[in-house]
Amino acid sequence: MDLEKLAIKAKDLLDNDPDAIFETDIEEGRLLICRTGIDKDDYRVSLEKQIEIEDEDGNFDEECEEISESGSTLEEIGEIIEYYLEEGGKEESII
Repeated sequence: MDLEKLAIKAKDLLDNDPDAIFETDIEEGRLLICRTGIDKDDYRVSLEKQIEIEDEDGNFDEECEEISESGSTLEEIGEIIEYYLEEGGKEESII
């Protein structure tokens, strides 16, 4: 599926579900696209990488790194999806 179609699909899902999250397991941990904000037309979308870290006691914890954040326009969501795919995200997690 091309990037524009993925962006349209993602925007539709994000517009209609404030709890929508797209995620893919990657070698270093997990990539996530998620939205913040409850307004259907005005919310933020972020791309985050969660990495599992082991401390000196052998306990595991997740560290979250924000890779990018943008608004909710189709163009902005398309940019986030492009970054997501470049970082190892899978199309299947969006469709």
